[in-house]
Amino acid sequence: MEATRVDRAVRGRIGRWPYEPDVAHLVLLDHKMVPSTRHVEAWIDEARADGCRTIRTGALFPTSIEPFIQSGFETIDRLALLETRIREQPALADQRRTKPLRPRKLGDAADIDRRAFAPPWGNDRAALADILRATPAHRARSMSVDRSMAAFAITGVAERVGYLQRLAVDPTRQREGLGRVLVADSLDWMRRRGATTAMVNTAFDNTAALALYESVGFRRRDDSLLILELRLAPLG
Repeated sequence: MEATRVDRAVRGRIGRWPYEPDVAHLVLLDHKMVPSTRHVEAWIDEARADGCRTIRTGALFPTSIEPFIQSGFETIDRLALLETRIREQPALADQRRTKPLRPRKLGDAADIDRRAFAPPWGNDRAALADILRATPAHRARSMSVDRSMAAFAITGVAERVGYLQRLAVDPTRQREGLGRVLVADSLDWMRRRGATTAMVNTAFDNTAALALYESVGFRRRDDSLLILELRLAPLG
């Protein structure tokens, strides 16, 4: 849903949480938007009318959460938020090339995402498509091993901030340097698009991802991203 019933400037979409058809997934289609309680209540009404028992948000910046808290949402997860100033990336010794992640290959990427992240955090094809739409400019790249997709990254830029939206490596191909190549590729693209700062988030207990991001210059911020959830009472 694009929240035209309330305000055309505030955009959100209600879908289904990946692999949980009775859980509504609320995606805000702009990192910087701050909805009102009227927007949140409209999204709740839509999820309830669609027969969902729960509505769950994507990762929200702290500036966006107050109207959700006022509407009864509770925090179910916190994500570490990391940031770095973007500089020209040195050439990597590993010359394996990335290639475009085409829309027709989002299903393959979703299979990797599901294997790389424990439930309920794996994305399906629709969720990855939403990630692609979350910023005005985006870049989706993949890497293959033995002709099969082994890793992918989705990167976005809004104004002068770059976002490493999603990075997933097939568990059978982790620790082979694929993630580092994709991060370097993403940062270089952000720089060429005019971004001066890059941000990425990951679970606090994802030590491998944290180590990778910190090794290329990311540092943890004091704030964190939140995922919120509300149990819905049935209509009538």
